[in-house]
Amino acid sequence: MKFSTSTTTNPAVLAVDTLLVGVFEGEVLDLVGAGEAARAVILATANAAQRQASAEGFKGNAGEVMVHFSDNRLAAKNVVFFGLGARAKASEASFRKGLTAALKRAKSLKAEQIGFTALDAVSVAGIDNRALAETIASYAAMIDYVMNHQKTEKGGHKKEVRFKKLHLIVDAATLEDVAAGLNSGFAIGKSVNYARDLANLPANVLTPSAMAKHAEAVAKASGGTIACTVHKTKALKKMGANLLLAVSSGSSQPPRLMDLLYTPVAADHDNKPPVAELTIVGKSVTFDSGGIDIKVNGGSRNMKRDMSGGGVALAAIQAIAALGLNIKVRAVMAATENMVDGSSYRPGDVLKSMNGLTVEIDNTDAEGRLTLADAIEYAKRQGDKNIVDLATLTGAVKQVLGDVGACAFGNHDDFTSSVVAAAMSQDEKLLAMPMWEEYKSANNTDMADLKNSGGMPGSTTAAYFIRAFAGEEINWVHLDIAGVAFRDRELGPDPRGATGFGVRTLVALARRMASV
Repeated sequence: MKFSTSTTTNPAVLAVDTLLVGVFEGEVLDLVGAGEAARAVILATANAAQRQASAEGFKGNAGEVMVHFSDNRLAAKNVVFFGLGARAKASEASFRKGLTAALKRAKSLKAEQIGFTALDAVSVAGIDNRALAETIASYAAMIDYVMNHQKTEKGGHKKEVRFKKLHLIVDAATLEDVAAGLNSGFAIGKSVNYARDLANLPANVLTPSAMAKHAEAVAKASGGTIACTVHKTKALKKMGANLLLAVSSGSSQPPRLMDLLYTPVAADHDNKPPVAELTIVGKSVTFDSGGIDIKVNGGSRNMKRDMSGGGVALAAIQAIAALGLNIKVRAVMAATENMVDGSSYRPGDVLKSMNGLTVEIDNTDAEGRLTLADAIEYAKRQGDKNIVDLATLTGAVKQVLGDVGACAFGNHDDFTSSVVAAAMSQDEKLLAMPMWEEYKSANNTDMADLKNSGGMPGSTTAAYFIRAFAGEEINWVHLDIAGVAFRDRELGPDPRGATGFGVRTLVALARRMASV
């Protein structure tokens, strides 16, 4: 997809097939309340759209849309009027809701060239034009997403019509800000879609080794700002990554531990050193059978998605590098399969982790926290002090927030609050959960320092297991994304299947930390 901007105030002459026009509730197609560009569209439709709105009951509520099929008074074939809600209550959230509905309607109309006139109308509500342009570009990219399926023309598949170009009509004074917003928004949307692609790939394609190749490709494409190191089995044994190695023991696919480090270009920041550091650890189990405690009743059907956290970590560092943020960021992914054969680790086994703690295996289907434990210790050995891990960790988290939001567990309230605030600013719903001391002992066992399954409430006891390896001397937040990483329905700008949940949160967090 490409973007262009125009300083014209007359979109009637813009050669696009679909024109998107944002209108406020109670001011629908009102020449007095409309912005200059929107006013030109209303005039060009010669009151026909006003009569249509009255007949259809279109009021401009946030998320409401009306399609007007234009005549030869407009260059555009279709005009999609979309509601922004009441002007006095306008917010970025209401704008996103209206934008999502408008872009989805444009998609259903098989639009390729899209014009956009909402900036003038929304800017009067006090919303920054650069941020709005970024939202438009990122949402256009996310809503244009098509699953990386394996369908072929031989099987009768016809390629979907995709957005090709997005034209924004802006005031000359805002042109520079809008152009910057479009570029950053597209970079973010592209990375969200990359995370989706990775999680949608079948497990026979995205093996641990293949995931490592993706990591190397991201580093290579960064132009030297991202360095990538891939640790193989021999190195993992040497560093004592026994939990990761145990999880991989039943698979014919060897594990990989990937370490990507983004370092900003000093010249881009007046030779100022990075102001902060952030580490992202993503669970990267490319397929989870449950091990000897094997999943039943179709429980393994979508377990290709169990590497969603790792996909998000890789996509997020890609986006952060593309934006050139002045912050050092590391992404760590311990990739493995959790399979069953005669070499598989067993319930009752006691393993020594990379940091020296011993772990009794209570359940081989609680494997993700084992890989995270070694990955977090690896990050700590690099001197990392601010760690966010993401994992499709527990089914129990769905009992709390369903498929709408994720849960955050942390060891320091200030850092946890920063992560939650970053998520909510991007409309990725995240709830900070308490870590009451009474749950800590649930991971105790007679045979070792810890056991890997502490029972109910499963999300909290799992978080406490990981916290034992994060410790208290660093800032650590664990995001359980099991309910939101992969959905059976469309929701907001997310398609069915992989969502890429967390990429926008991590970019927003890195921005906040870089601006301190």
